[in-house]
Amino acid sequence: MTHTNAPTPAAAPRTITLTSLDAAQEVLAAATQADGIAPISDGFLEAAADGSAVILGIVDVPSDTATAGGPDSPDVPLAGVGVAALQGERWAAEAVVTPEHRRRGLGRALVAALTEAARASGGDPWFWSHGDHPAASHLAEESGRRRARELLQLTTDGAPTLPAATVPDGVVLRDVRPDDADAWAAVNNAAFSWHPEQGGQDPADYRRRTGENDFDPRTVVIAERTDDGRVLGFHETKRHAEHPSGLAMGEVHVIGVDPEVHARGLGRALLVEGMARMIADGAEAIELYVESDNEKALPLYRDVGFSRTVVHVSYEPPESPHD
Repeated sequence: MTHTNAPTPAAAPRTITLTSLDAAQEVLAAATQADGIAPISDGFLEAAADGSAVILGIVDVPSDTATAGGPDSPDVPLAGVGVAALQGERWAAEAVVTPEHRRRGLGRALVAALTEAARASGGDPWFWSHGDHPAASHLAEESGRRRARELLQLTTDGAPTLPAATVPDGVVLRDVRPDDADAWAAVNNAAFSWHPEQGGQDPADYRRRTGENDFDPRTVVIAERTDDGRVLGFHETKRHAEHPSGLAMGEVHVIGVDPEVHARGLGRALLVEGMARMIADGAEAIELYVESDNEKALPLYRDVGFSRTVVHVSYEPPESPHD
């Protein structure tokens, strides 16, 4: 959500449907520079790129320019942009307004239009506020949305000195292979059966990804039991060549361990191995995202060098059943 708690301007803004985020690059860059955090997260960028998202731009055209091509003219720059997409079981959305256009009611108008567009496409969206901005909280409250989920973004202070990765007896860590797709998806879906976005992954997507020419198998660590070859867990990493921090940033993207397997220390071994690989490949720092109530994982992350940096908040729709 964008920052706004001001009344709607006298000259009402107009929203326009976009087919991509190409025209919004200046909006995204200006917001990132001002806020120190990207306003649209990777999942929404991917949905916008593959055509599965609803994308709206907003323009703020003073009444004295109404004859100069109108608000839909390519000469009128965007003042903000919003993206809504189906993420797992439910719709979600993110929106932002450029710093110079904030506190003029454009955020309110953009969120309202994006909500209606998402509803027309299949669902009332949960809105994300990156950085837990008070103005976004005010806007959510005003629209009847409730704070329902907190996601912590933890980052290391540089490239940490890691402890040794101690693998449980009878387990080996290795690169992912294309023939791991079904087992990888099965472990993921068992580990994240409760998660609205990460659960319910299609093995076909894993097969597609591992078959792409530019896929690096070292970015996914697989834990395999040596006596029968069963996949027990995985650590999927990501690398960000361009990051708001200016650093070459690695990311602990997803770690999953089969809940039916009792291999003490396996999650820690997967975490350390993936982090060590990212640092060896040039990561200057590492980040991860974790639910604020994950009391089991937080001590482990802090023990290997992570600290709390940013809070991301998801606001559920009015009268939505709380998950």
